[in-house]
Amino acid sequence: MNIYEEHLLPMIRTTCAALESTPQMQEILHGDMPIERFRWQIQQNYKYLLEYTKCWAVGFSKAQGFDEMQQWYSIVKSTFEDTVAINRTYWAEQIGITTDELENTIMAEKKRSYTSHELARAFEGDLAACMMGLFPCNVLYMHLGNDLLPLCTLPKDNMFYKWIEFYTLPAYRAKCAKETETINGLCAQKSGRELRRLLEIFAIGCNYELLQWRDMYYKMETWPLEEIFPK
Repeated sequence: MNIYEEHLLPMIRTTCAALESTPQMQEILHGDMPIERFRWQIQQNYKYLLEYTKCWAVGFSKAQGFDEMQQWYSIVKSTFEDTVAINRTYWAEQIGITTDELENTIMAEKKRSYTSHELARAFEGDLAACMMGLFPCNVLYMHLGNDLLPLCTLPKDNMFYKWIEFYTLPAYRAKCAKETETINGLCAQKSGRELRRLLEIFAIGCNYELLQWRDMYYKMETWPLEEIFPK
């Protein structure tokens, strides 16, 4: 049995159950979230995704040989051209915000902490550690989409329905399948202390996801002295 099925999938299911129960996720599911809070979520996620893409690029710099470089390049490319782009264009239009406003958003404390964790694992570890740090952000949302879309009774053109649906689209599923294959290959020979460390990295990422959904998004938590940041 591979690492995804044996170790990661149980962690994913536990995390998704916790994420799905948060008021923030429930308000998206039922379409009754205040637009200002959803706008804040999109702004924060946009700034996060820029840093997230850089983390994948660090992994790409460690890839060896054409095949491995091609595999990582495709992930960097899809993250920047698809995931970042949809937040910069489609969602910006949906929530009525300009690209300047997106770019000038101050990343909140929990987002900054999360990206610092991801970037540190990318720089200090091998490709397996880099994957473990970054994988939760993608794979959790595919499972969330699979769980929530059948429960969503909103019209199919509703903004919140579209948000859930995105994570179930064939392109997103293919992206997660490719990353799953990559992580299984990178971790195939890992055991003992090394495996424990990799699973710890993945668990930290899952917990960061819950922290932002349970607290940060819902409470619109930012820095304690937000007023001192330049406008």
